[in-house]
Amino acid sequence: MTPQPTGTPTASPTPSPIPEPDLQLPADAPTTLDDPADAARVEAGDHAALLPPGAEETSVISHVELDGPIEQIALAWRRGPDPFAPEVGLVVWQRFELSPTWRAVYAFTDRPRAGVLGVRLSPADLTGDGVDDLLTEEQRGGSGACATWRVVASTEGSASEIFLREGCDTEIVARAGTLQIREAVYEPGDPHCCPSAYRTTVLAWDGQAWQELSSELEPVP
Repeated sequence: MTPQPTGTPTASPTPSPIPEPDLQLPADAPTTLDDPADAARVEAGDHAALLPPGAEETSVISHVELDGPIEQIALAWRRGPDPFAPEVGLVVWQRFELSPTWRAVYAFTDRPRAGVLGVRLSPADLTGDGVDDLLTEEQRGGSGACATWRVVASTEGSASEIFLREGCDTEIVARAGTLQIREAVYEPGDPHCCPSAYRTTVLAWDGQAWQELSSELEPVP
């Protein structure tokens, strides 16, 4: 008699599901691209097929030519006839092995009434995984130089927002793997032109949340 195997067979590992992308896009914007001709144009530097119809590309961060697990294009865009009230946004695309070849994995849009004049993109590895994240700045201008800042972290197959802050009289930059926030501090009676001090705070991502490394208050002479 042939001996029968005992024990529970080992199941093949199930791939982790890819989370649903956070896509705050206009209704007419594309979210996938699988036409080979369009894909070839995108990889040659023509990103029109990745943008909402009628939008112009204002900034691009491309990692298509890097040797790594993520092939990604981040595009800031704007459209509309009024230069002082455009529709603007950011869309992050990644290339996949299976069809559709290109898929939008993250996006936000500012409607004209939001008063955003443009989106600035700064690549920086803020999560310490060797992959550049994006620090974005939605610029509103005005006397207070108001803006919204976000950090969008990318992994294979997805991208997610891990930092969001709105403010005026503030500057946020990525430096040496950290976020550095410099903001005006007003005392009662200070005119808008002349804050009493500036506070600089340094934040670092620990894998789950932002941790404050330091905070210094610099009085204005």
